[in-house]
Parts: sequence; C-alpha cells; structure tokens
Amino acid sequence: MATSASAKCTAINVPEPVRGLEEFKDSVVDGDYNLAMLNFEVSDAAKQQLAGGLEAIAPDGFKECTTIKQVRQSGYFISEVFMTERDGTILYWTISGQTDGSSFRMINFTYHDEFEKIRGLIH
Repeated sequence: MATSASAKCTAINVPEPVRGLEEFKDSVVDGDYNLAMLNFEVSDAAKQQLAGGLEAIAPDGFKECTTIKQVRQSGYFISEVFMTERDGTILYWTISGQTDGSSFRMINFTYHDEFEKIRGLIH
C-alpha cells in the first residue's frame, strides 16, 4: 500500500477523541475501506458496495486527513465533519454514531467532493 501507516487523521483533542471513531478515520486514510466498514450496521453487500466506491476514488487511501468539527449530541452520540485529500482530490465527510467510552458504532456517514454540501454543518 502506498500510504504510510503513520499518516493518521488530525483529531480534535478536547474533549478526548473517541478511539473507535479515530480508528474509522485511520482505516479510511490507510485505504482499508473494508475494515472501516466493520462497525457499520448495514448488510455485507452494502458494506462491499461502499468500500468499492471508495476504492474507485482513492485505491491507496489518502495522504491528508483533518477533523473540521465535532459535535457531541450527548454522552452517547457523536458527529464529526472531516476532510481527506490525495493528489488534489478532496473529500468532505460527515459521520455520526453511538459511543460509549472508546467504542463507536457507526450509524451514518456521507462523503462529498463539494464543500458547499457540508458548509452549513460547520457553522
């Protein structure tokens, strides 16, 4: 794999990052999309389709990843907006899920290559 294992996503550190959510982002950066989908409770066919779509965009993962905004709706639910980049291709991601301590169960995620689609979420 062309991406360095040390190229991880810059997290928001206050409050403390949720390990499971950071692992999702790290898997995306590394291009290990099947691993990224493990904690997403959708069918295996849907997971394969999602992973395949990401592999078509960035087969080797991403070189840059930055967390833009984090919102904790409660002690048990979190949402984030983050961006990834590789060779001029930027994707803006939204992800939400259930959390309990360091565990994370993904409920929903999206990604877009148009900033306008996520602009309203960062204000």
